[in-house]
Amino acid sequence: GNVISPYEVVNKYSADILRYYMCQTTAGENINFSWDDVKTKQANLIILGNIANYIIELESQKLKKGKPGIEEKWILSKYNSTLKKVSELFEEYRIDETIGEIEKLFLSLSRDYIKLVRYKAQEDSSSLETLKEVYSGILKMFSAICPFVSEHLWQQLREKKIVKEESVHLCKWEKYDNKNIDKEIEEDFLHIMNIIEMGLSERDKVKIGLKWPLGKAIISYYIKLDKAYEEIIKRQLNVKKIEWKKSSENNWKVELDTQITPELKAEGFTREIARKIQAERKNKGLKRGELINITIDCDNELKEMLNKNIEFLKDRTNARTIKFKKLGKNGFVITVKEIQITVEFS
Repeated sequence: GNVISPYEVVNKYSADILRYYMCQTTAGENINFSWDDVKTKQANLIILGNIANYIIELESQKLKKGKPGIEEKWILSKYNSTLKKVSELFEEYRIDETIGEIEKLFLSLSRDYIKLVRYKAQEDSSSLETLKEVYSGILKMFSAICPFVSEHLWQQLREKKIVKEESVHLCKWEKYDNKNIDKEIEEDFLHIMNIIEMGLSERDKVKIGLKWPLGKAIISYYIKLDKAYEEIIKRQLNVKKIEWKKSSENNWKVELDTQITPELKAEGFTREIARKIQAERKNKGLKRGELINITIDCDNELKEMLNKNIEFLKDRTNARTIKFKKLGKNGFVITVKEIQITVEFS
């Protein structure tokens, strides 16, 4: 009939996913059960687990100490704001309302913060330390909703000595720090993420992938943002310059200069080739610090483009030397914009 047995959900997905789904329903209200919503909860837990994997990967790299930036200030503010709200909701026994708050935080940690700091996450430990603080706090909050998953992820971190406590369920409830809450920064980042989303949408419209740099983005604004945010937007849209234009309307607008100059074309090819060589390094099990010698077999036009960015290519691929010569059947083939090149490294 129309009745869904809870055991069916438990057997198909898990007890934690049932709790996660059911506990978000306000007490006394009817449940309009949806298998699609249950699948969404499962996907969210996979994202939560992937953050743990990313933290463990960064922890293994023994990064030098670094200074937190504006991105860290933002996510710590968002974390403390969420912790404050969730603490108040638990005190008032409004448990169903806590789930959405915790969920929004860890999804933003994955989709926004990690994406924003990937460029520097392997340079120093500032992003890693922030991730550890926010993520362990999320697990403590979420353990009341998904006790088994939270404990499993906690033990993964504990095994790598990232957290100390024997169990997430033996931890004290975290106290929020009002000094770390900055609502203005949180509001600014809402605008920044909106601008980035619009810029990426513009790239999709003209079918120019994010790996290919563009000359500039023209942003029509109705709220003046701090100059410190400009670098974030440039990096995320992969543009060389931001041009600001006052908007007569109460919204944002992003236009892209899509003209590909010879310099931008050369940089685009270099970045794409570097990315594919890095993927091959990973396939061969090479670690970040291990240097290689690269040989590239390509036409003269591409050789000229790569030579313009040779130091960048060396840096991105951890190469000691880069030579150009015919390779015959040796090496592996890379295809970029329908151009095939052969690469060999040792």
